[in-house]
Amino acid sequence: MRHRAFPGRGPDIEARYQRAAQWLLAAIYHSEKAATWCKANGVMLVKAAGETIGSSGGFIVPTELANAILDLRDYYGAFRRRARIVPMASDTTSVPRRPGGTGASFVGENNSSTETSANSDSINLTAKKITSLVKLSSELEDDAAVDMVDFVANEIALAFAAKEDDCAFNGNGTSGYGHMRGLGPIALDGAHNKAKVTAATGHNTFALLDSTDLTNLIGAVQASAIPNAAWFCSQTAFATTICRLVAGGGGGVLETRNVDGIMTPFYLGFPVILSQKMPLVTTSLAGAMMMAFGDMYAGAALGQRRAISLARSEDRYLDQDQIAILGTERFHANVHDLGDNTDFGALAVLVGG
Repeated sequence: MRHRAFPGRGPDIEARYQRAAQWLLAAIYHSEKAATWCKANGVMLVKAAGETIGSSGGFIVPTELANAILDLRDYYGAFRRRARIVPMASDTTSVPRRPGGTGASFVGENNSSTETSANSDSINLTAKKITSLVKLSSELEDDAAVDMVDFVANEIALAFAAKEDDCAFNGNGTSGYGHMRGLGPIALDGAHNKAKVTAATGHNTFALLDSTDLTNLIGAVQASAIPNAAWFCSQTAFATTICRLVAGGGGGVLETRNVDGIMTPFYLGFPVILSQKMPLVTTSLAGAMMMAFGDMYAGAALGQRRAISLARSEDRYLDQDQIAILGTERFHANVHDLGDNTDFGALAVLVGG
């Protein structure tokens, strides 16, 4: 399902569509009429340094269209919805985290107190560039510009959200994931065994998981993670495990609430955040991540470097009479608190038995 770039109705919404559409016509289709409109109405056609495709170069997306893409990206992206968002002023940055705290001890009268100190360290973020290539017809009528705004915003937002989720959940440290490591590989690396919850023997498909498997997963995070915890799974896991258990009376009640404008299912009191980058198969997942649970804000950070830019090329799909639009963003997903082999962390992963 596609969502409107600017939901709602009224003159303000129409004005936003007008500004975004005229910018696209001017920047992507080189319409002199649209460029004149943009100049007269304060819509800037600003080049993005270093962002090029073909010979045309890239343009910084105006506020209206950028916000639409960002809002839709937030809607589609499971990791972005719950992780700690860190704006990055440069390509690399460090932000503090608090994996532990000070201690307390009994002390007798006239005896000195035992010194304790806060346990803190840093999360390192290095922005990596990703791109999304969208094809549009080389000819566009003015009255189709609104539909083009919706199409471009949805396609780029969905692509960016999917890549962020893929890195955050499945990243194995290779170049295909921007050298990022995700939730599943970290939980299975042998150094974070407290975050690895293995389902009962033989429970290696979503159709075989039971309520004990899921409640064991809840019990594998630290107590401070519970108030802001959520389930993270695919729509396949949601339907085949959670909905099955509820429908069969095998555990819990399923309800839906509005969370930040998004209708979100809740199971056992915790929101269910769906991602297409979590396992979607109905076959065996023995030894592999099936779903996750915990406080993503406390356990992971998403660094974002700069605004989105769009570039165009008339050459790439010349034989198809189409224009290529290249969207770019820079980000880094850092999953940093799954505990270790002794202590629980903010997040835990359920593994097929």
